[in-house]
Amino acid sequence: MCFELFDILIKAEQYKRCFYCQKEIIKTPEYLDKKIYLIKNGIVKISSITEHGEEIILVILTTGEIFGASLIFENPHLNYICESINEETILYEFDIACIQKIIKKNCNINQDFLHIIGTQYFELERRIKILTDSSAEQRLINVLIEFKNKFEHLSDNEENIIIHLPINQDELSNYIRTTRVTTNKIINKLKNNFLIEYHQKTITLKKDFFKYYK
Repeated sequence: MCFELFDILIKAEQYKRCFYCQKEIIKTPEYLDKKIYLIKNGIVKISSITEHGEEIILVILTTGEIFGASLIFENPHLNYICESINEETILYEFDIACIQKIIKKNCNINQDFLHIIGTQYFELERRIKILTDSSAEQRLINVLIEFKNKFEHLSDNEENIIIHLPINQDELSNYIRTTRVTTNKIINKLKNNFLIEYHQKTITLKKDFFKYYK
């Protein structure tokens, strides 16, 4: 994903390049500043914490995706936690104050800025549509297809697709808002129908998977 606004800021060196290791927290509810983050490389998990201390995984983002833009308009004290879940995640951090200065100098960039915000809201809207599906099985299927698009790796015979999951099974259950028991049942059903193979954090989508799910 490429935005003219980011290109201008990078050329002007109006950004910060930051490195995060696996399980390192990028932002917490106590430290939410008005910045936009571009994932240059890696994977970021964005979660919300309920008043009872339960983590709800909202979205998982990867290289080329952005986050942070929504906080410009939302309550900056919302309980969002952003965490690197890759061995190394590289982020480009852009300060909103710098972005505003660029927009004042070039009004045409304003449309690009709105596109950046719209991109983040589109991703959240897509997640809401997945979670509102009444079937836990369909939610899992949708997430597997999402992960296929984000973390795809073709097998040797180029028929099956191997997905290296960025999260464990507990987190996967959280991501589709169901129990681990239910997730296990769905995975076993797909395995018994020879549609997938599942080994720890690797899922292989068999060729016949795509005859039933697209």
